[in-house]
Amino acid sequence: MKSILYTLVLLLAMISCTKEDGEIHGTAKADDVIAGITVKLYTMETNLYKTTITDNNGEFWFTDLPSGNYYIGATITIGDEVWDTGNTPQVVYVSDEITKEVALSLKLKQ
Repeated sequence: MKSILYTLVLLLAMISCTKEDGEIHGTAKADDVIAGITVKLYTMETNLYKTTITDNNGEFWFTDLPSGNYYIGATITIGDEVWDTGNTPQVVYVSDEITKEVALSLKLKQ
């Protein structure tokens, strides 16, 4: 009986100690535009993982991310001009229960 109770307590402790996934929080800006910028998150294998849009403050969030490295980039079209983070998106490491802060500056695509 004691071994069953010990096993149940151990299982409950393991379940309650499971870590939450990480988050990326950031801002993006293209010239004077901050709202409506498309931000994309890619796996290290360059597969698109998630997409979001900046809010009226230029902020974006990616939540529930497993630990690992990700590429992050952004783009927006203003009139006939395309603004983006270029061909070298930023690499971000995400770990459990940690929010990573990222700032993206978009440049006019030539």
